[in-house]
Amino acid sequence: MNTKFGVFYNKQFNCLMLAFNNKPITASEKINNVLILKNENNIVGINIFDVKKEINKNFIINEPEIYEYISYELKDVIVLKNLPQFIVGKIIKCNKIPDTHLSACEVDIKSEVLKIVCGAKNAREGIYVVVATDGSWMPNGVQIVKGKLRGFDSEGMLCSAKELGIEEGKFNSDGIIELSEKYQINLGKEFKG
Repeated sequence: MNTKFGVFYNKQFNCLMLAFNNKPITASEKINNVLILKNENNIVGINIFDVKKEINKNFIINEPEIYEYISYELKDVIVLKNLPQFIVGKIIKCNKIPDTHLSACEVDIKSEVLKIVCGAKNAREGIYVVVATDGSWMPNGVQIVKGKLRGFDSEGMLCSAKELGIEEGKFNSDGIIELSEKYQINLGKEFKG
């Protein structure tokens, strides 16, 4: 196989993510601390949670396709920069999309302004939020990619506490996370929960 893939480490969730290609995920299977991501019957990625624990156990799965990727393809791994996946942003514009529950938002992340479609009721101008940028991997194994919703560009996602696996009660649980004003000094920086 000549497939190259990306290796990402999410320090916040202690998760090693292997992406073999960027096909949509249609199914997943969990074996111990490993989430196998599939497109139909093809494996498109693997998320290994609690990495130190798995490495200490000499991580092995008895599934031929996974073994083949891990043992034969590692020589072709492209290690991507460990860029923060979840960053602090500020909604600077928020307009309801007619006949939907969605809003078209413009979100300042300091280095640029992203267009993001959001379905949360609490999305509004002036609040600080947590942004999953294009290419980010959510804890459940879904990769965030640019696209269109209802004809509007969406270049990321505004995150709720539940989507980020943050303990209940730490942030509001109804809709996207609303960060306090103290986060304005962290605009464009990694969100550390």
